[in-house]
Amino acid sequence: MPRRTRRGFTLIELLVVIAIIAVLIALLLPAVQSAREAARRAQCVNNLKQLGLAVHNYISQLNAFPPLLENASTALYNSGVDPNAWAWTLDWTASTLPQVEQGTLYNALNFSWAAGDWTPDPANSTVMYTKIALMLCPSDNIKYPSITPQGYKNYVANIEGPATVASWSGILVPMRPDYNGYPGMSPWYTNNNCGTFGIEAVTDGTSNTAMFSETLVGSGPAANQITLGSTQRPTTYLFRVGLNLAPDQGPAGGPAALSFVQACKGLPGSTPGFGTLTPASGNLWISSNAGACVIWDAYNHWLPPNSLGCDNEWDGNTGGYGNPADAMPPSSNHPGGVNACLADGHVQFIKNSINLQTWWALGTRSGGEIIGSDQY
Repeated sequence: MPRRTRRGFTLIELLVVIAIIAVLIALLLPAVQSAREAARRAQCVNNLKQLGLAVHNYISQLNAFPPLLENASTALYNSGVDPNAWAWTLDWTASTLPQVEQGTLYNALNFSWAAGDWTPDPANSTVMYTKIALMLCPSDNIKYPSITPQGYKNYVANIEGPATVASWSGILVPMRPDYNGYPGMSPWYTNNNCGTFGIEAVTDGTSNTAMFSETLVGSGPAANQITLGSTQRPTTYLFRVGLNLAPDQGPAGGPAALSFVQACKGLPGSTPGFGTLTPASGNLWISSNAGACVIWDAYNHWLPPNSLGCDNEWDGNTGGYGNPADAMPPSSNHPGGVNACLADGHVQFIKNSINLQTWWALGTRSGGEIIGSDQY
């Protein structure tokens, strides 16, 4: 009777099988990662849609867009009780809390007091330390910024196109200063674009004017400890280009704006970050200072999405946290661009490669530019 032999795998066959499995895994992993990013991006889009809907509900109640931030309380500041009352006021997120089903947090706020900076005002500290999922983009890989235990956000408001042409020309801007009996005052740089207005002021069209976009949250070493080429999150810093350009020049400011863009894009990798402070994009989610820390809760349409932030020396602040004179683009981890909520409430993906003039036009509410939806 013949012997039955049991044949096993040879070493070569085993190696071939392993190689085939490795190739299949290599092919599948990018697809899995892509599917996960698609889900994260869909959640981000939904968050922005909710914010857009919240603003329109706000308008239906008050017939105006919410302000970028509350005016400072003159009486409280003069009393000396709250030293933050001059500048560190509650921002647009506070105004829209009831419209995003956060009435409890809204009722916990004291609008007579400021929000505070790294040390919250006692009257509003509970809300300052709260984190809201709606305000967070799931694609940002920083979940707990080392800079502060306070709440933070990835969604920021459009304040303008290039400042050299017209600052505060966006959708969410400060209110007017209290020089004629208004119930508060703004100690920051303001112009005739500031104030309270409704949809009727968006003469460029609500579908052609950006209202919100996103930012990677600031986290990392102080600016003077990094260089452009050494940091993994360059979009959360400002870099100095050596230009001093005045805002509000009108059409004559267009060439200056273009020269600023070119100078910023041409910075070498050895360029140090500007300022001695840690990056703060999106930090302190419900607080703002429109004269020194616009980067906390706002962005502008000067440099294209995911470009570097660049400091304009007209801004006399040394902290590197931005004011309306600086170029502060939106940023994200979504491949190729950022999500943006337009003033009509719809959300659009904006590519990094968008035409510069179109990007500028999307930043202004009444600049008179004519653009079509097929241009972005």
